Amino acid sequence: FDQCEQIAEDVTHEAMRRIGAQGLAERVYVFNPLPGPRSDFVTAVVPARRDAAPIAVIDDEGGRWAAAPAQGPDAPHGLPSDRQAIGFVAGAVPGFGYRTYAVEYGATPDEPPATARIENEFFAVEADARDGTLVIEDKRDGRRYEGMNRIVDGGDRGDEYNYCPPEPDELVDGPSAPPAIRVVEHSDARSTLEVRMSYRLPAALTAKRQRSRRTVACTIRVLASVSPGVPRVDIRMELDNRAEDHRLRAHFPAQVKTDDSHAEQHFGVVRRSVALPEADAAWQELPVAYHPQKTFVDVNDGRRGLLIANRGLPEYEVIDAPEGVTIALTLLRSVGWLSRADLSVRKGGAGPPLATPGAQCLGTHVFEYAIIPHEGGWERAYAEAHRFAAPLRGRWNPSGSGVAPPQASLLALEGEGLVVTAVKRAEDGAGTIVRLYNILDQPAEGRVRLTSDWRRAEVVDMKEELIAPARVEDGWVRLSLRTNEIVTLRFDTP
Repeated sequence: FDQCEQIAEDVTHEAMRRIGAQGLAERVYVFNPLPGPRSDFVTAVVPARRDAAPIAVIDDEGGRWAAAPAQGPDAPHGLPSDRQAIGFVAGAVPGFGYRTYAVEYGATPDEPPATARIENEFFAVEADARDGTLVIEDKRDGRRYEGMNRIVDGGDRGDEYNYCPPEPDELVDGPSAPPAIRVVEHSDARSTLEVRMSYRLPAALTAKRQRSRRTVACTIRVLASVSPGVPRVDIRMELDNRAEDHRLRAHFPAQVKTDDSHAEQHFGVVRRSVALPEADAAWQELPVAYHPQKTFVDVNDGRRGLLIANRGLPEYEVIDAPEGVTIALTLLRSVGWLSRADLSVRKGGAGPPLATPGAQCLGTHVFEYAIIPHEGGWERAYAEAHRFAAPLRGRWNPSGSGVAPPQASLLALEGEGLVVTAVKRAEDGAGTIVRLYNILDQPAEGRVRLTSDWRRAEVVDMKEELIAPARVEDGWVRLSLRTNEIVTLRFDTP
């Protein structure tokens, strides 16, 4: 995974550099990998000046967007003295394209008074001084969410195949001392609240596979951020894991009552019952309440809901209670065996009984996720989850030929529920492939086109072989997709 990420990052940076080389010099290029126009927070490394600091960016139409030194969770470190990182909300970035911004320098504004509260036009966020959980006020309807992002740790006597709680299990759901809370970033571009705390966790399982009385200190740093115009609370959690044989999760009380959850899967959203099926002696494995997800999980009662988005955290559980359901997001599982034959949740082993000490996941970890309260069902919030999972990318462009325009888009898409999963060169090199699907549980209508010249559009299969000509009207390909239908288009270009 590390190798894949390194290669992909290198390809991405080279692509951004080549595009910028054809455009305007001394501009910040902001790239959007999703449909647009989109306004979201982005960071970039720009030239530093001794006499002034970056205070704003100016787009190609004269729009001014506040900027500030990036001091939050994604601020790069170790920059040379002639460079500094800034953050700003890039406005109206075209879909599948870029927009350029000039940097404005000036006097740094006075520091705001000390506070332990951050807010934008959507949310106000504070931290509970007793346990470090977040308190989020939704300004749109006045709803107050308490106990958010509660870190809960339990034992795990399972293996790499199955989670298995020890008997009895002992949960740790609060820090060993009051947390340290402060605002570490406060500007017109973004505000970030920091919560530092330490959890005393059982060091490991005993020989009897129960949680040890000996404990170790695991430090946790939570950074919660909000930006103007962005209707979500972004979370970055840093953990120094010194414990073995445990499962760490973040809990989010949703304040809704529902029998179902909705989670993104491949090319669609799956609905799952919160209740477990009844098991009998014939079951090889007991039914479990935790499930896989891609970018998000959502619970709602049809009128309002709570969606938790993530970057690479593929497991969740929805816990039912009389006052409403709680989303539990799995952050870490630490186990020491590939397979064991003594689990209470499974009959026999699932593989070789090999010790896997690396699976204890000791050391530093970073988890990123977002809290998105919303009206209606998950259909009203999934696009924001995709924006969190695929952030804008910013790059300073020191030089360029000036041939490319100050903003451009590769692909235009219109229609609710249509999600693009691939834009690529055709395998034969003579065209462009666009793959998309309908994420909704009902038919969807829309249209799509390349913004550059193209001569013909066809519907093709996964092997890029012709199925039928596409329906083209006024330079757009018209789309009528059934529930969760996938379609692949080929655009022949000159």
